[in-house]
Amino acid sequence: MMEQKNLYIDEILSQYFPAGSWVIRVGQSGANNTTRFVTMNDEEYVLRIYETHQDIEKVMYEHTILDALAELPLPFSIPMPVHTSDGKSIVKTKDGKIAGLFRYLDGVNPALDEMAEIHSYGRTAGLLSASLAQVQINQEPAYRPYYEIDNTHPRCSLQDVLSFCINPPKEFSELTTDLQLIYAQLTSFMEMIPSLRQLPHQLVHGDLNASNILANKKGEVFALLDFEFVTNDLRVMELAVCLSDFIQPSKVSDITWAKINAFLTGYGKSLGLTEAEIEAVPVHIQLRSLDVFIHFLGRYWDQVSSKEIVKEYIQKSAIRCKWIVEHKDKLLSLCHAHL
Repeated sequence: MMEQKNLYIDEILSQYFPAGSWVIRVGQSGANNTTRFVTMNDEEYVLRIYETHQDIEKVMYEHTILDALAELPLPFSIPMPVHTSDGKSIVKTKDGKIAGLFRYLDGVNPALDEMAEIHSYGRTAGLLSASLAQVQINQEPAYRPYYEIDNTHPRCSLQDVLSFCINPPKEFSELTTDLQLIYAQLTSFMEMIPSLRQLPHQLVHGDLNASNILANKKGEVFALLDFEFVTNDLRVMELAVCLSDFIQPSKVSDITWAKINAFLTGYGKSLGLTEAEIEAVPVHIQLRSLDVFIHFLGRYWDQVSSKEIVKEYIQKSAIRCKWIVEHKDKLLSLCHAHL
């Protein structure tokens, strides 16, 4: 299997470097794509192979956004697509795999344990949101907004997800209580959609987390990665996605609040939100968790992800929903103080 993958990686790279000789090393890959690091003529690159779809229009949209952002005076770095000799930034293999090559950015994924680092992350996330608000392109987004939850995964209609939650298969029966909570949150959220649609919309990254940011040796977040899921969505969703990762059940509560406070302090220095957006932060943190659960449920039904992974995200979604219910007032108080 590894030999076969190396063959089509060579097939991809030969389209960027027809007469070249490169060195490849394995890099950390996410749940959706394969990543390889490439050295060519003493230059470093990152190769990204899209594994979950073969839709070139989706990747083209991502690259168009990156090109548009690159024309702005950005206070942070982003991936820069490399083009082939005939001007393409996306290539295909004979068997239909699609891939893109990017200039390497020298940094590390931060642990987000230090408050100064988290403050920098918040500030850079706010700057990204402000920058994306300036991008205007004549191309329809490849993905729908988070709140259109019926479109989260092509295999998962909302009715199928609700049925799964209220009547889980035997292998998920031990999570019945968590699934009932998710069912209640989903039905409650659907009632809020008409009012949420009235909030400010713009382009959002939609998947900012520790694996999609880079920090330098000083702990400053200087680069933002993986723009695959950029779409036109509620502006507040960017903030909610970032905050959701700080709600970890295994962590001490005081540390959770310190991290949230550090992030909000940094974010607020770059961007302010309206009163209505701030009030909507808690429900959008819940939405992020619900969305991720549905995404992996769809992958399970597609026989791509294991039931253990789905169980993990059921538990995470339920825990975050409970946390929001218990701590909504304190969270909103901090948001109002900084945003």
